[in-house]
Amino acid sequence: MAKKMKAIDVINSAKMEFSFKKVIAVANNGNEYEILVQEKLNDTKVSGLVTDLVERSEYCDKKGIEFNIIQNIYFLLIKYFTDIKFNKSKDFEKQYSQDLSFIDGLIDLGLFDQIISQFNQESLKSVQNMFEKYTNTLKPVINNEIKKELKVDEKDADSEE
Repeated sequence: MAKKMKAIDVINSAKMEFSFKKVIAVANNGNEYEILVQEKLNDTKVSGLVTDLVERSEYCDKKGIEFNIIQNIYFLLIKYFTDIKFNKSKDFEKQYSQDLSFIDGLIDLGLFDQIISQFNQESLKSVQNMFEKYTNTLKPVINNEIKKELKVDEKDADSEE
């Protein structure tokens, strides 16, 4: 028999369903890293990941920066579904470069596969489905946001001169 739905029950159930587990990843050089990994990927974070990817792609396109979709997907998976802390920069290009250098380091040290293998495979398929579902819907919205951001960047550059 079903019980009456309460907000706290839904919140607690979601926390249990999409919980993190501790993983020890060992780099090629022997360094060990403790990471919390969310095994099962939830739709709300996946949709945020897709939005972030589209924004990054559009911004890079507008600024003439090379955009590697695979590296960016890898980075965003790690960003959204682990507890790894990242350096933050106010400058997009610097931040973007650091993000991709981080992914290169994870791959080169053999850590990336160890982390990704912790994700539920069905959940990873949901990421692909979400890309197909949202990418075309989000592009017009993101384009408008990028245009606004570029105008702000231009105003900032003009005021510095």
